Amino acid sequence: MNLFFNQNIDHKTVIFTFSVDESKHIYKVLRKKKGDEILVTNGKGLKWLGELTEVKSKTVSVKKISAKIYENKSYNLEIAISPPKSNNRIEWFVEKAIEIGIQKIHFIKTENSERKAINFKRLYKLAVSAMKQSKQLYLPEINNIIEYEDFLKETKCEQKFIAHCESSSKEHIANIPLDLKPVIVLIGPEGDFTKKEIDLAISANYLAISLGENRLRSETAAISVTQTFSILFHLRKKIL
Repeated sequence: MNLFFNQNIDHKTVIFTFSVDESKHIYKVLRKKKGDEILVTNGKGLKWLGELTEVKSKTVSVKKISAKIYENKSYNLEIAISPPKSNNRIEWFVEKAIEIGIQKIHFIKTENSERKAINFKRLYKLAVSAMKQSKQLYLPEINNIIEYEDFLKETKCEQKFIAHCESSSKEHIANIPLDLKPVIVLIGPEGDFTKKEIDLAISANYLAISLGENRLRSETAAISVTQTFSILFHLRKKIL
């Protein structure tokens, strides 16, 4: 069953009408009919099941059958990435990271960053789409671009890592002594972090990590981190 998104509903909502765009999708693409059931979430853990009461090309209304709020069982992973120059590569990362499982995505402006701004509205729409595609009930948080040093000062996670390509002492990502507390990982631009930026992170208690011998694009590195931490969290949870 397809999952739909409406940020304005909650478990007390009895009936509502979809937006014109979603109504068209339900009517023309999915060819839903009056009486069909439909799932909706508000991106905050709500699983709202309803029955379609009106189905027209621009107006689709639905009435509640049941509603329940589920606990967020996703692992608390945050990635802060210097966005690549290509919009397509930024969008690919956001979409795939959310499908795999991530709670927050931050964009940071470093000395070697090629891009100084992002299309936040576009990325938000992609995030909603990826959440629905992967049938998740929680919408990950996407934050607008921020200066690197400012971000280091604001980070609250207890487990903090920086992935960089400098030849220095680094722990391989597979050997990280991970627990189930929130994690933040810094991913640099195509030209990597500067030595000064790496030193600043180390001074802020970030642990330097390696993603392997191959040199990866920024968005590839970020996806590799997302998938690897998903596995590490899962294995750690089984042990506990």
